[in-house]
Amino acid sequence: MSRTATKFRICTLVCISALFLLLPPASASDGTAFENLVRQYEEARLALINDTTDGIVAHARAMIDTLDELKTDLSATRAGVKPENVAEIRSLIPSLRSAAEALASATDLESARTAFYELTKPLVRWRSAAVVELPAVAYCPMAKRSWLQPEGEVSNPYYGQSMLTCGDLLPDKSK
Repeated sequence: MSRTATKFRICTLVCISALFLLLPPASASDGTAFENLVRQYEEARLALINDTTDGIVAHARAMIDTLDELKTDLSATRAGVKPENVAEIRSLIPSLRSAAEALASATDLESARTAFYELTKPLVRWRSAAVVELPAVAYCPMAKRSWLQPEGEVSNPYYGQSMLTCGDLLPDKSK
């Protein structure tokens, strides 16, 4: 390779690196509170479908941080809902926080899955008021529990790998 080509490649890499330094860092607080909670919830769900609690504490703590921020900064825009739904979202915060704390302190899969379900119930209610992109609601008739997940093939967090596809996506009543 010629010296000119090498200098050009180095210059290109330096320029690209400099551009990345000018970009604001992506953070967990980008987006609405609902989107941030669902992002962390989905990571916990993925751990549970793989029959592990690895990483769940960190995701639950991130949810707690988001919920704590909402205590002082709850607006329709921040929550990702219409203004008339802010009071309902405010009423969900204590149960969401309690469930996230239970998830953060879960010591085994069974307690993590129980806490996850307690977290799911108010998140499904928040979802019905949200005006942002919505995850699907799935339901397992064997566990008699629902959960949120991206559209697509069902992946059940309550039975993990033993019954991964047990359940159905529910019809979206918000559309």
